[in-house]
Amino acid sequence: MINELYQLSATLSRMDIVVDKWHREYKSIPNIKANAPCVRIVFLGDKVTCLDSVRADLGQKLRKYGSNQGTFPAMNLAPLYRITDAERAQKISELLKADSNQIDIQQIKEWCDCSNWGIKFSRKYKTCMREIPAKLEQMLQGEAVYEPALHLIRAAGPFVEPEVLHAELERAAFDALERGVDIVLALQILFYIGKEEKSPEDDYGSLSVILDCDELEDNDVSSATEKFTRGLNRALLTADATEKGKAEANESDAFGVMFAPLEEPMPTVKLAGGFEVSLRTMFKGQPCQSRYGRFENATYPIAPEVRSDIQGALTWLSGAKMKNKTWVSTDKNEILFAYPSHLPENLPSFTALFKVTDKGEQKSRFESEAKVFSEYLTKTKTEDPENYPDNIQIFVLRKLDKARTKVIYTRCAAVDDIVRNSAEWQRASKNLPEFSIRYPWTPFPLGVADILNRTWKQDGTQATDKIKPIPVYHGMELLFGVSKPVLEKDLHFMIERCSNMALYAGGILNSVIRYNAANAFIPKLQDSLVMIGMILYWLGSRKEDYMNEYPYLLGQILKVSDSLHELYCDKVRDGKIPPRLVGSSMYVAASGLPAQTLAQLANRMIPYITWAKANREECIIRKRKNRQREEVEYPGPTAGYLLYAYEQIADALFSVLKDKQRFNDYEKAQMFIGYLATFPKKEKED
Repeated sequence: MINELYQLSATLSRMDIVVDKWHREYKSIPNIKANAPCVRIVFLGDKVTCLDSVRADLGQKLRKYGSNQGTFPAMNLAPLYRITDAERAQKISELLKADSNQIDIQQIKEWCDCSNWGIKFSRKYKTCMREIPAKLEQMLQGEAVYEPALHLIRAAGPFVEPEVLHAELERAAFDALERGVDIVLALQILFYIGKEEKSPEDDYGSLSVILDCDELEDNDVSSATEKFTRGLNRALLTADATEKGKAEANESDAFGVMFAPLEEPMPTVKLAGGFEVSLRTMFKGQPCQSRYGRFENATYPIAPEVRSDIQGALTWLSGAKMKNKTWVSTDKNEILFAYPSHLPENLPSFTALFKVTDKGEQKSRFESEAKVFSEYLTKTKTEDPENYPDNIQIFVLRKLDKARTKVIYTRCAAVDDIVRNSAEWQRASKNLPEFSIRYPWTPFPLGVADILNRTWKQDGTQATDKIKPIPVYHGMELLFGVSKPVLEKDLHFMIERCSNMALYAGGILNSVIRYNAANAFIPKLQDSLVMIGMILYWLGSRKEDYMNEYPYLLGQILKVSDSLHELYCDKVRDGKIPPRLVGSSMYVAASGLPAQTLAQLANRMIPYITWAKANREECIIRKRKNRQREEVEYPGPTAGYLLYAYEQIADALFSVLKDKQRFNDYEKAQMFIGYLATFPKKEKED
């Protein structure tokens, strides 16, 4: 990722695009939620004059200086009192959910009998209120001075002892309860519902706060503002540059920049996609480093100014304004980035081609996005050739756990390859015959994994959505081409997972009585059909060929057998349709023992064919509502038409009949498609 971001930083610099660069130890505050607020604590002298909640959108712009041991002016404190009694905990939970001013303040005071600020917490508190402010005071001198931060440090001085702030927060919280304002916030400050089986020293919860003071508010530079945050950041960067400038630059980094060796972690960036990522992490305990005698930063040295540049590049690339342009979330804790080698002034979307997005009342379509992308390239090449991109860099970041984030997919793709491959992708999606349902849409590459990972029950419902062996980025691999063994594995996945779907799908699509276009299962079925057709296309099996082959025609004869059986039961057996028609009941056996199953099918179909010959005009009439919600009659295919289709398919099947013991995955896929596809067109002269 470092190499890609370095190239991006150079492009941003060349295009005079200003990016945000943040001090390595000046980090974002936690995400603000209803059940996890950020409390602004305002000081005046030795009093807390105000407690309020920071807005979630503002919280995304605020930062705190420090490390895991302590930060300032924002920090993680703890609620004042710990509750483990089940009855009290239940009442507090109800009060937090209720929007009411009717509370028993005396009872709440009685619950404040177990302080949540123990010895372990107090040590962390003193780090936040003493050590970090002292470090900041030392840094913010000379050219790096920032008076608002220094004034806030002085304002927090009376509260360096945890007991002092604990008492003031309790007083201010009860004052809010008595006035009937910010009741939920006051209760969140007062109480933490602990786990009785855990030690109070370790189980004290977390309360995000940011310190402020009246004088900063009066001067319009409150610590809970973007103005204060950026001002302190500039001062910290100045102090850092001054300190590093004193060291002698005697080593060349990975990009040829001279610098003084340093031992500090790489900067982190909080992505708008929802998680924080370090530009690079290495641990000296990893055995691979000892082989070369170079550890951590020395394994791939990066100069401080280069670190700052690539941090700024990732901050720009992953910002909220660039969503659906240069990045898009692909899964929980996973983001795909895509950006061109040249950055035009009006940057279009470089992710729209890979994932479906909402566009008003409708979803985007791959065909339209591919057309827009191709037209953009053509226009740029003609009107702005200097900004015509040579390639598009793509990579996927996944947060593996709390400490590690990894690049799990990367590709530098030539734009001509993307256009060519997207056109081939659309051709592959058309590798299907006609169906009675609307023709499937072309899937987006980042939607392919969802299709491959679906496992079905026999009732048409999804078995589970928790087991996902196929990663989301696999669709990107398919877009740019994979080997035959990978495609064969994907086909096996599809056939294995669709075996149950076939029976339920046939019961819907091959039935006049049971068919319902509004069935929620049908879009999922369409996805599976188009995915199977695409894999067959990439494996060299085209529809004009496989539609004339044994497996497909066997599927077709099972389908027409279902239709004849249904019509026979409707007319002869007073509409008593069995759960499984003759074709669907033999579908599984046909994929295992096709020749034997075909012989059994011929015997079972004799009474239905005999009846159809004598009743050619018979058909099923069903009432359904049209788009105008009017009830109209829809006749199904006649017995004569079904008999004709049966004879045509049987004749074609006879000419390609093979002594096949078992079908492989290719043939099972063709039979699945044949079982659900419409019948061949009847020629006019017939």
